[in-house]
Amino acid sequence: MRFINMIFAEMLRHIDYDSLCISDYSRNYIKRMLPVLDYYTDIYNRCLDDMLHRVGKPASEVCIVDYGGGHGFFSILAKQRGVGSVVYIDYNPKASETVSAVANKVGIGPDVVLTGDSATLRGWCKCNGVSPDALMGMDVIEHIYRLDSFFADVYDINPKIRMLFTTGSTPYNPIVVHRLHRFMKMDEYGDGDFVGFRELRRQFIANRFPDMHDGTLDRWAKCTRGLKYDDIEAAVSNGSPFDVGDAYNTCDPVTGSWTERILPIRTYRNYAKCHGVLVKVGKGFYNAHRNGIKGLLSRSLNALLHLPGTLFIAPFIILTFE
Repeated sequence: MRFINMIFAEMLRHIDYDSLCISDYSRNYIKRMLPVLDYYTDIYNRCLDDMLHRVGKPASEVCIVDYGGGHGFFSILAKQRGVGSVVYIDYNPKASETVSAVANKVGIGPDVVLTGDSATLRGWCKCNGVSPDALMGMDVIEHIYRLDSFFADVYDINPKIRMLFTTGSTPYNPIVVHRLHRFMKMDEYGDGDFVGFRELRRQFIANRFPDMHDGTLDRWAKCTRGLKYDDIEAAVSNGSPFDVGDAYNTCDPVTGSWTERILPIRTYRNYAKCHGVLVKVGKGFYNAHRNGIKGLLSRSLNALLHLPGTLFIAPFIILTFE
């Protein structure tokens, strides 16, 4: 396995990403990821091992959906590990372009590349008679706009599908929670040249309801936090304020993507319960490939994570649905 990891990481590091026809955002994101690629490779492999064990079939017979696959590195690794069929999907067309470009460069990648959301995936699977064994998402579940719709779509594809998500939006680690709350406040209220989601909502409401007074505009901008534009217009028209249920969580009103949303685990369990599914929480781990003091600290924390009652120090969590 270690040899496979080395081949995977070196293969991706030797790509000239400046020569690829991909967006600047994707290019810069990948360049920031490359120095810690060994760490992400460890995460991908551990999660893939766990999922293959849960499915209980040879890798060559398994169909996995890489949901919200971004740059597509997990899809590439899954194919390199011998997974029979990998269906990649991401809402952002620029991400889909990126995985196609990278896969073409290295000569291996997902069998199918889709652009869209869970409804798109459901439509494609129904049309093509595909029933995936598993769906995996690396740092994506915290961004999904409507989890109820997502779970309904996925379990309509296959009621027995197994799902696994990694998320850095852990409600257990107070240091992580504090850091993510700062990001949420920045997105909600703006920072520098960025006006913030609340002001974007206010501007939208003012355009749709030009006779609304400033005080009422401010109130509706506040009580539509967590909604996309279409839902904001409906909420204001119907006089139905939205209760986000949290003092910090906020989403982009254009795309509906949440800013690293932190949810109580009972929320995930309530969604899963509707489909007769249980949710288990696993501990993430730190980057043991670091050098010096940081590496020593990471390895020491990883050792502590093997002990019971240490979920509060995990840097991320792993959610499994089955």
